[in-house]
Amino acid sequence: MSTMEPAVAMPIAVKGVQMVEVSAPSDLPGGYVFDAVANGQTFSVTVPAGGVSRGQTFRAPFEPGGGGVPASAVPEGLWKDGLCDCCMFGCCHPTLWMGMCCPLALLGQVQNRLRLNWLGVRANPGDQSPFKVLLGITFFAMVWSQLFSSLLSGYIDPNTGLPIEGSPFWSIYSVNIAFSLALGVFSIYVIFKTRQHIRERSGIPEKSCQGCEDCCCAFWCGCCTVTQMARQTAEYETYVAQCCSETGLPVSAPQLQFGGTEIV
Repeated sequence: MSTMEPAVAMPIAVKGVQMVEVSAPSDLPGGYVFDAVANGQTFSVTVPAGGVSRGQTFRAPFEPGGGGVPASAVPEGLWKDGLCDCCMFGCCHPTLWMGMCCPLALLGQVQNRLRLNWLGVRANPGDQSPFKVLLGITFFAMVWSQLFSSLLSGYIDPNTGLPIEGSPFWSIYSVNIAFSLALGVFSIYVIFKTRQHIRERSGIPEKSCQGCEDCCCAFWCGCCTVTQMARQTAEYETYVAQCCSETGLPVSAPQLQFGGTEIV
């Protein structure tokens, strides 16, 4: 049986047999067996013939085994810690370094925990993993930056340190600025949408900048905001943070719960 991150399930009744509606954690072939969570307990689910896509729902019998792992509860009505508590797990914690070096990749891990897509809204069956998409955008931005820096340096007069007259320096520079601006706006938007989702699902009221707190946090403190969301949606006291996993957590980490209800 697979040890992948437990999927989520919602109880339903079918002819006296307790059934659950399961949300597939990834693209899986027919006959594949994985763990799901219902009523705070894990149980085995067999994928029906034909397979399923990530986020697709299907029905399965609920047969919990002994020693089920309870789902991880997200605090209701408050943040676990402050926006600037980035070092609360130490200066070598993976979340801290990902937040500083690859904040979009860390955001993708948080979105995977919340069953969101890379735009910060509810994921649909077959959607790409937000971690992979945002990590890809991060790598593309890094390559873009190096490429354009090299191009621009080639049009600088070594004697004066100024752009060579008649060269395409300013055209290339304008394209680079436009890309940087677009990436910045995109980053603010997806951080804003993800934080808004967490705050609304957890019933956390805005304390400042009423009506635009999420946007202000994303704009002024993007890295701190992402690391706070990562701490809010994980139990780092119990589960070790991972840089390269889809959720940033071990596969044994339980599914998130908001107010006692699994994320669906």
